[in-house]
Amino acid sequence: MRQSFGFSQSEIAELLGIQRQSFGQLEKGERNLDSLELAKLAKIFSISTDELLSFSKESVCEKKPTRNKFKFQKDKLENVILYTLEQCGGKPNLGETVLYKLLYYFDFDHYELYGKPITGMQYVKLQYGPVPQIKQFKPVIDRMINAKKIAVIKQHYFNKVQKRYIALIEHNKNNFEREEKEVIDLVIKKLSDMSATQIESYAHGDIPWKVPRMREVIDYDLVFDRTVPYAQRNYDEAMQNAAGEDTLKGLGPISRQEYDYYEKLAAKNKNKL
Repeated sequence: MRQSFGFSQSEIAELLGIQRQSFGQLEKGERNLDSLELAKLAKIFSISTDELLSFSKESVCEKKPTRNKFKFQKDKLENVILYTLEQCGGKPNLGETVLYKLLYYFDFDHYELYGKPITGMQYVKLQYGPVPQIKQFKPVIDRMINAKKIAVIKQHYFNKVQKRYIALIEHNKNNFEREEKEVIDLVIKKLSDMSATQIESYAHGDIPWKVPRMREVIDYDLVFDRTVPYAQRNYDEAMQNAAGEDTLKGLGPISRQEYDYYEKLAAKNKNKL
């Protein structure tokens, strides 16, 4: 499970507050977990203590591996991360958990509006909300660290260890389409001030997260079942407009006089509202 999430023994040991050698003994079955360590591990791996106690190797991977129908754009993800850190990386709440959720909404909101995600990255349902698929996300982060594009720090924030990314270079302004930047800016404005707990709770109400089973890859097409406040489109209004257009087509062309009459009527009703 540790390897699946991309953690080293030293990183998990630090989060548990024990020596690396002690954690190595845990993995080999040479010492037992105490109740506090069990609770911390469950939190780290975003599962319940019951799931951790009934752990099997098969349960680590997504239960239904799916082929991504979108091309994963590593360079785009790099640029999105850099831009996000430029815009709100100084906020004390912006640890890795909040960044995960922002990336999810960048991609899923853009897909709902324009039929394609920004990065094409896949996301997995975990207990604490959607997270990037580690086999896609971690190599990009490692590459950015090695290229000195970002730095990673860990600090205590409200009695928890918070992992933060720091941008060391500016994003590429030519790497975004106008619509992509608009979606990113809207998500940042709406969600970037939330704490990790708040944004986790918010994500739990989103249909794409609610439908899959734990550790399954989240289907992008589930955005079209969204409701307020997550939906980026008014689907009821769209259906009414489509029905109205079909009715007009059935009536055939109207005269200029009739057209002017209905235009004036619509303007009059709008003024009343």
